[in-house]
Amino acid sequence: MSVTRKYRRAGFAVGPVLLAGAGVAASGVPAGADTATATATATARSPQGAGKSSEAEAALCRGVAGIYGVSSTKSYKGRDAELWTERIEDDKARAYVTDIAKGDTVQIQRSYKKFTMTDKPQHPATVGRYDSCGNKASWAEANVGDWMATDAVQLQIPGTGRSYAVRTCIFPVSGGRGCTKWYVDHK
Repeated sequence: MSVTRKYRRAGFAVGPVLLAGAGVAASGVPAGADTATATATATARSPQGAGKSSEAEAALCRGVAGIYGVSSTKSYKGRDAELWTERIEDDKARAYVTDIAKGDTVQIQRSYKKFTMTDKPQHPATVGRYDSCGNKASWAEANVGDWMATDAVQLQIPGTGRSYAVRTCIFPVSGGRGCTKWYVDHK
């Protein structure tokens, strides 16, 4: 017997159990967090990201393997949003939200503008244009897992001392938007 989900197919066998364990070991988060894909999601965007082709979305939304830590948090309408940034490679960022409801949209938003990194993280008030990578919560994610994560986006531009600004946003099905502060990584 197998269970078909929006993002993956899992059977009752040894293989999927080992893969789930490997997901925790490799990324520091449950393997289910790695199910978000750029091509299999209905990505909701602000008007600033409208009209993006699937190729551009695939270039923005990247794989998630890595060890992440929480860089910023926001509670909004009973949902707890976190901005996760990679700790070892320091190359990627992703969104993670708990206490979600079916139909909620979770996004990681990244600025087009590149910021010079300093010794401490920066939190600019505005960043200009931005793009986003996100997912809409399914019934299983809302009622069984009660959490959802996005694909990762590039955070730093290697060898330049520059970083994009990123933030996590939750768009509850009931309306509104709650976002963490914009975050620019440090050296």
